[in-house]
Amino acid sequence: MTVSGNVVPLHQPRRDDGQAADGLPLKVLTEWTAWLRERIEPAWRPGEWDGEARLFSGDVDHAGTAVYRCDVAACDALTRTRRGLCPTCEKAHRDGSLGLKEFKAVYVPDRNRVISGERADCRVTGCPRDSVLWGLCNAHGTLRHRDLQRDPDSGLQAWIERQTPYPPSPACRVAGCRYDARATWGLCGVHHNRWKKATAASRGQRSAPTPAWLDRQAPFLNVHQFSLAPLHPVARLEMLYALQQRDERGQKIDPVAVRQAVSHLAGKAESIAIATNDQLPGGMQANVDALVRETHRILRLAFDRFEGVDPAGRDVLDLSELGVKSLRGGTTQRPGGLDVTDIRQPWLRQILVTWIAENKPNTTETRRGLRACEAASRALDVRPGGGMDPSALVFADMNAVVDTFRVLPKLDGGAMSSKQRGALLSFFFKILDYNRAAGHLDGMSASFARHSSHVIKSEEIDEDDVGKALPESVIAQLDGYVELLGQGMTHGKMTPEQVGAMARAVYELLRDTGRRPYEIAELRTDCLEYADGEWLLIWDNRKGRRLNRRLEIERDTVQTIRTWLAVRDTLDLPTGSETFLFPPAGENGKIRHLAPEQIAPIIRKWADSVPVLLSEEFDGNGDRLPFDRSLIYPYVFRHSFCQRYADAGVRIEVLRELMDHKSMQTTQRYYKISHKRKREAVNVMRLHTVDRRGKSAPMASATAYEARSVAVVFGNCTEPSNVKAGGKACPIRFQCAACPFYRPDPSYLPVIEDHIRSLKADKEMAVMMEADEFVVRNLDDQITAFKGTVETLRKLMDAMGQDERDEVEEASAVLRKVRAVQGHGSVSLGMPGLPGQRGGSTA
Repeated sequence: MTVSGNVVPLHQPRRDDGQAADGLPLKVLTEWTAWLRERIEPAWRPGEWDGEARLFSGDVDHAGTAVYRCDVAACDALTRTRRGLCPTCEKAHRDGSLGLKEFKAVYVPDRNRVISGERADCRVTGCPRDSVLWGLCNAHGTLRHRDLQRDPDSGLQAWIERQTPYPPSPACRVAGCRYDARATWGLCGVHHNRWKKATAASRGQRSAPTPAWLDRQAPFLNVHQFSLAPLHPVARLEMLYALQQRDERGQKIDPVAVRQAVSHLAGKAESIAIATNDQLPGGMQANVDALVRETHRILRLAFDRFEGVDPAGRDVLDLSELGVKSLRGGTTQRPGGLDVTDIRQPWLRQILVTWIAENKPNTTETRRGLRACEAASRALDVRPGGGMDPSALVFADMNAVVDTFRVLPKLDGGAMSSKQRGALLSFFFKILDYNRAAGHLDGMSASFARHSSHVIKSEEIDEDDVGKALPESVIAQLDGYVELLGQGMTHGKMTPEQVGAMARAVYELLRDTGRRPYEIAELRTDCLEYADGEWLLIWDNRKGRRLNRRLEIERDTVQTIRTWLAVRDTLDLPTGSETFLFPPAGENGKIRHLAPEQIAPIIRKWADSVPVLLSEEFDGNGDRLPFDRSLIYPYVFRHSFCQRYADAGVRIEVLRELMDHKSMQTTQRYYKISHKRKREAVNVMRLHTVDRRGKSAPMASATAYEARSVAVVFGNCTEPSNVKAGGKACPIRFQCAACPFYRPDPSYLPVIEDHIRSLKADKEMAVMMEADEFVVRNLDDQITAFKGTVETLRKLMDAMGQDERDEVEEASAVLRKVRAVQGHGSVSLGMPGLPGQRGGSTA
C-alpha cells in the first residue's frame, strides 16, 4: 500500500494479524504474487531455466548469456569473461613464461581434471550416474583416486575399461543438485555439511533437514549457474520477473553476478519491490550493486502498475520504462531517470512523456526534448494563468515561448549559439506538432501555434574572431609532453604502456591529418597506401557520405601508424575489432573500434597534466599568460590543421580538397581577415618592399601597395600600363627579376620559391626537347635572378630585430591568406569606389 505516494517499508517480523513479515497486508502480498505469475513467462530460456528446480544453467551459445568457453584452444572449461581464461588456465598462464597469444594457442590443460560445468554421464560404460571429475561419477572417482595412490602411472582409459558400472543412485534431496545422495538424510556431501553447520548448536540432537531448509538451499553451482532458491518465495518471483524484463531489453544474464546478488538479498526482505533503498544490501562489487539496484527499480515500477499508479505521473520518469534507447542501440540500461519537476504545466509534461513513449527516442534526444519543454514551461509560467489551461493559450503565449528561446543560455550559464537555440526551438515544435497530429491536444487553443515569424535568425560572425584553432606555439608546447599521454587511464585489458602508445598515436594523427575524431577512431589497419612516390592515408568521411578518401601524409605520420601497429600486434584484441587500427575499451561486441567519446578524455586529461602551458598573450609585466586548457579538445586539432594551411597561403580550392569540405564557404571561414587586420598588414609590409637589386623601395601608401599588388603573383609591379591593365599587359612577359618596376617584399617569399621550382622544371623540359640555347640560357638567367631576390629578402629579414621580424612575419601570414582566397596575388582593402563604378565597397 502507499501513503502519500510512498511505499510502506517492510521491517517487521511475521505476525498472526494478517500482516506479512515486513508489514505488508497478506492480501496485498498474495495479489502481488498473482500479478507477477501472470506476467512471468513460464517457458523462458528453454534449456537454461529450470523452473521446478529454480536453477539457471547458462548456454555458452546463447548471445544473451555472459558465459563463454575458455579462450585456450585446447580447454573446454567455462568462464564469465569473453576471450578470457578459466581459473585453471589463468593460474597456469601466471605461473608460466609464455605470452598470452602463444599461451592460448599451445597450452593443453589436463582435461581429466577440469570440471566443465556441463552435465554428462560417467565415462564407465553403462554407469548412469553424473560425471564430476575425470569424467567419472563420484563413486568411480573415489576408486580412481585410490588407484592413483597405489600406481601414479596408471593409465585412465585402461583403468576405465576394467570398471563395472554402478546402479543409479538417488539424487540429493536439494532441487537441482547434481551430486549423489551419499550422505545421511538423502543429502550429498556438500549439503550434508551445510546442514551440520546449520544445526551445530544442537550437538547430538540433529534431526533430518526440514522441508523449509531444503526449499531454501541452492545446489552446488558452477560459473554458468545461479539458483533463486535462497530467496523468499515472493522475492524469487520478483527476481525472475526482473531478469525476464532485462532479458527482453537485450541486457545479458551474468550468472555469477545474479548468484552474488541472490546471496546478498537472501534473508533481507520478503519482497524486493517494496524494500526501501536503505534496506538494500551494500558493500558489493560494482556490477552486483548495479544489478541489485536495477532489479529494485524494475520491481518498484512494476509494483506501481500493480497498484494502478501511472509511471508517467512521477516527477522522475524511468527512461527504460518509457522505452528510451541508448546511443549504441537497444533500450537504455542507465539507472536514474528523467527529472520533469521543472515542467509545471501538467499538459506540457504529458505531451513530453507521450512523445517519448510513442517515438522511443535515444537518450540524447530525450534530454533535448526535456530541455526544450523546460524552457517553454518557464516562459508560460510568468504568463497570465501560468499556462496551466491549454485551451486558454493565445498567440501572445507562443510569442513569449519563442522569445525565451531567443535568449536561452547554456546549462552552465554560458552563451549558446543561435544555431543551437534554433535547434531547441524546432525540437519543441516537433514535440508539439506530433501530439497535435496524434490527437493528444484536441482541446488546445488553435491560437497557440507556430508562425513564420517564430524563427531564430543566425547571428553574424565577427570577422575579427580568430576561430577555434590552437596557436602553433601551444601545439609545440604540447608536443614536448607527449610522454604524459594516456597516463592514469585504462582501456580494456591494455597495459599502461600500451594505453600510452595508443593515446600518442591518436594525438599525432589528429594533429597531423586534421581528420575528425570519429574518422581517426574508425581507421582500419590497412589505412596506408603508397602511390606515385607518396604516402596516402585512406579514411572514410561518413559525415559527407564519401568513403575511401585519400589524404597525402608525411613520413613522420606514416611512422606514427607503423609504431602503433607494432604495439597493436601485442594486444589481445576484442572480437570483431581485428580490422580496426584502434580497439574499443569494452567487449560488448557492438562497438568494434575506439569510440570518439573515448578520445575526448584522453586529450582532456593529458592537457590538464601538462605542468606549464603558456598562451601568446602577455600580462602587464610582459610575462606570458597561462593558456586556457579548456580550449584543448580533439576537434580543435582539425581547426588547427586547416588554419595552419590557410595561414601558409595555400590556395582555398587546394585546402578545400585537403579538408574534404563539401562547401567552399566552410573552407573560406579559415581565410577570413578583417579589413582592419589587412590594412595593418599592408602598412607594415609597404615599408619593406625592395627593387630588383635589393635596394629599399617603400610604397608611399596602403593604396599604392593595393594597386600594385594586382599585377603579378610573385611580387608587386609599378609599371603603369601593366598596373592599369590589372597585370595583363607586362611588356617583358613577367620576367620580373630583370625588371626595374618589380617590387617584391618578404610576404612573397613562398611564391617566389615556387616560381623558381617551376622555372627549373621548365628548363629540364627545354633541355629534353633540345630547344635552342637562348631559351635554356634565358631560363637559367631567370632562376639566378629570382634566387638573388630570395637571398636579398632573407638578408633583409635576418637584419631585423626580433620584434620587427615578428611583426613582418605576422603581416606576411595575413597577406598570404588574403591572396590565397582572392586569387592572382591581389590584396583588396575594400576601398570605396567612385560613384557609378562597379566593385567598390566600403570598409
